[in-house]
Amino acid sequence: MKILERRFRLYACVVGSMFWSHDALAYLGSFEEQDGYRIPMSGQILSAYVAGDAQFYLNNTSANGYTGVVPLGAYPNSLGDGTNGPDVTRYNAGQYGTNNSGPGGGAADIADGTGLWQVLSGGRLYEDATAPYYYGSQYDRNQIVAYRNTMPHSGAQTLNLMASDQSFSYRYSMDARDFDGITPANTAGLQVEMSFWVKPSDWDDPDTGNMMGLSLLDAANQPVFEVGYTGDNFLQYRMIGGAWQTTVYQMGTLGWSEITVALDTLNSTATLGISAFNDGSAMLGSSVGVLNSQSLGLISGAITGLQWDLRGGSLDNGAVSYIQSFDDFNFSITSVIPVPEPGGLLLLILGAALLHVPRRRA
Repeated sequence: MKILERRFRLYACVVGSMFWSHDALAYLGSFEEQDGYRIPMSGQILSAYVAGDAQFYLNNTSANGYTGVVPLGAYPNSLGDGTNGPDVTRYNAGQYGTNNSGPGGGAADIADGTGLWQVLSGGRLYEDATAPYYYGSQYDRNQIVAYRNTMPHSGAQTLNLMASDQSFSYRYSMDARDFDGITPANTAGLQVEMSFWVKPSDWDDPDTGNMMGLSLLDAANQPVFEVGYTGDNFLQYRMIGGAWQTTVYQMGTLGWSEITVALDTLNSTATLGISAFNDGSAMLGSSVGVLNSQSLGLISGAITGLQWDLRGGSLDNGAVSYIQSFDDFNFSITSVIPVPEPGGLLLLILGAALLHVPRRRA
């Protein structure tokens, strides 16, 4: 019995050594001030005033350094909405705060496109084109901002995507703080799991086409796998080079749904799951697997960034694009060691067990 017990423990050690994992609250985090996101409270920014804010539109040149942050008093802004922060590309969003071993500090004016967040098309670039003469309402926004949400998933803030005027695309470059000290460029050959919570808008429900897409990017900023949803909030995914695949899982708009994506960069596979909120029962559904180790059809390499694409402007059937809310990003990095073939695994276990066969006494 003791011999069998020792062999069982050895077997458990062999299997258990095939992977290790790192869990981390991402640099994206929960979009609180301590995650590095400027949040207005009662009309005021909690972090220190950033020099150059008020001069952004009058002196927006690299020569004078006024190339980043726009305060509540400048246009375009939230038009008096004190819950709405500045666009994430206008300051060092996600690069300060103390959460997850952050460096501390506060918000700072940065040259456009030099932070972790970059706008690729639309968004603040569209609004800047008419600055400082912006005549839209508070519902005509084209930006990604941290927002003091009355119903966040946790904490007090969420990340809000608004593409009311036209479609936009933003990129977020991951940092070692996202992966609990692991440099994103070193994630090749590992499994990168990302989970987040989302509450879609119901303003765009008449539009049954793809509304939002979130791509995981490799070191060349090329999409590896995309997850998203339709205007009427059905979960979608897309393999590179293919079309959006719409699933049967619909997310409610009255509560938060959790989406999980796991990319095995060693074997180039994707796993996708969802826990969808049901508006009818006002309950979060159980976790459901949508894809299980689906081949990506390419060598994925390291995972180093995310790309957010949101449709905006005039949509199908008279629908409009409004706030899409996100919260609580979490990443897990797991080592993936190739599992031996069944015969090889059996030989490994038998060989290890033989090491513990007791010697016969003379």
